[in-house]
Formats: sequence, structure tokens, C-alpha cells
Amino acid sequence: MSDHARTTMTAIVRGGGRLSSPAGAGRGGGGAATEHDAGQAVAKPFVKWAGGKRSLTSEIESRMPKKFNDYLEPFVGGGAVFFHLKSRGLIKGKASISDVNRELILTYEVVRDDHEALISALEKHQEKHHESHYLKVRDMCIGDRNLSSDDKVVVASRFIYLNKTCFNGLYRVNRRGQFNVPMGSYSDPNICDRENIVAASAALEKVEIEHRSFDDVPAKRSDFVYCDPPYHMTFTGYTDNGFRREDQEALCRKCAEWKDAGAYVVASNNDCKFIRSLYNGAGFKCERVNVARHINCDGSGRGKVAEVIISGAKARSRRKGR
Repeated sequence: MSDHARTTMTAIVRGGGRLSSPAGAGRGGGGAATEHDAGQAVAKPFVKWAGGKRSLTSEIESRMPKKFNDYLEPFVGGGAVFFHLKSRGLIKGKASISDVNRELILTYEVVRDDHEALISALEKHQEKHHESHYLKVRDMCIGDRNLSSDDKVVVASRFIYLNKTCFNGLYRVNRRGQFNVPMGSYSDPNICDRENIVAASAALEKVEIEHRSFDDVPAKRSDFVYCDPPYHMTFTGYTDNGFRREDQEALCRKCAEWKDAGAYVVASNNDCKFIRSLYNGAGFKCERVNVARHINCDGSGRGKVAEVIISGAKARSRRKGR
């Protein structure tokens, strides 16, 4: 797979409310302990992310196995599914989250390892927030080329600041890798959400965070892999190549490889003939769900949209009560 093919769309959109569950509400009535039950803040995505799965967490949870070893998420994005499962106490083994967006992964690392310094940097952005400051920070964002020399906290705070204040929460770069989205018209953007950053840092403790492509993710018997790739036939102007048809085919082959190794696999995608044919042909089940999308670069793309949740035979066993 080429370096360009490894590049994913990184459109970032608005996040929602808390991810919490009523005390005692667990799968099968088991009453899994949650951070909410313990009176702790429940971590939620700290960035806005295109196609975030906060409205689908219950659907995804219903298709996951009752028990699994390690949790792997190769397209972590905003991390809605990871934070949901973590807050519900459903990740018992190791957790590994990854993505090909270097700045995103670096930001996750800073949230995990140095959240107080990040909070301090975000508070400064909050104080300085103005169009002139926004443009100055935006001009510093020139893609991967500046990541090796810049301080990690500087990069992470810049990433979150632009994410919280740019137009429509959209992350888009030009062919030079430069962030080029204008500032949004938010009256009081929540640039520094101290409580959630602290909660997210706690949730990410001991979690493996990797900058890598999905085809470099290993999975063994009884691991659980959740994939939320850029959707087929959706807007791909966020990078020079986006996520192409051949990448969808490569991902399907990788999902089949994980399943054949004995891992549980659940994935999400656009509900279309190509995706259904692709995954049905590889022995997966595709189930349609309707999802509300409130933000889209194209107004016609907002509202209820059809998506599919894809699952392998082993992952479906939970729904059949086995």
C-alpha cells in the first residue's frame, strides 16, 4: 500500500454530550461498573470528528462479543467508541488505538502523558482567541513537516485550538499539507475543557497509541477489532488522495484476515451496493442503521443518513445469546 493510500480523511466535526449509562445497565443485565457510577467524570471525545460514532455506540456495543482479550481500533478519530467502552468498564485487557493522522496521534499522546501542560497551553489560546490569533496559529499548521521540530504540547494545543474554532469544525489541508480552513463564527468556543481532558487522560492511561496504517495492526484470537474508516463515496477533499476504492478493498481483506485469525471484527461504513457486496463476499454480515448527521460540508448531507454496521460470525454470537 502506497504512502498516499495510507492517508485518511481527517474531517473533524462537532461532538455531543456525555457518554454515560444508567447504573446497573450493562450487557445482559450484568451491571458493568462505570466511571459514572464511581462519581468520576466520564471521558468523551476531546476533538470534533467527521462521522463520529457517539450516536451509534449502543448499536456497536450490541454487536461486540461478551468477552474478548485486547481491544484494537485502527481508525480512532475522535475515539467515541473507545471512550464509551472504557467508561462502561468493557475493556478488560490491553487497548491499542491508532490512526494515520500524525497530529491526531501526537495529540492523544499528549493528553495521556502531559495533560496539565496541554491545559495550560489551551488556556492561553482561550485568552488570545481572535481572528488575528487564529490566522497566526493556522499559518503554523503545515502538515507533518513541522512535527519533528515542534514541541509536542505546542502541536497538540494548536490541533485542538484549530479544531474547536475553525469553520464547521472541518479539518482540511491543501496540496502543500497546509491547514486552510477559515475561522468559524462561534461566540464562545469551549477551547479548553479541563474536566474532560483530565478524564480523557485517565481513560488513556496505559493505552497503546500508535501512528500506523490499518494494515500494520496485528490481531490475535479473541481480540476485538473495531474499524471506522473514511466512508466510501463521501467527500474526500480533506487530503490529496483521501481513502480510495482500492483502500476499501484492502481494508476488507484485512478484516477477513483478522477474522480468520480468530479475532472478533466489527466495522462501519456507508450503506451502498459496493460495500455490501465487498463484505458479504468475504463472509461478513451488513446491517443497516439510520444515523443523524448534523454537520456536513454540504448541507444536503445533513440529517438522517443510512450506514451499515459490518460484523463477522464470531462477533454476532453475542446477539444470538450464545
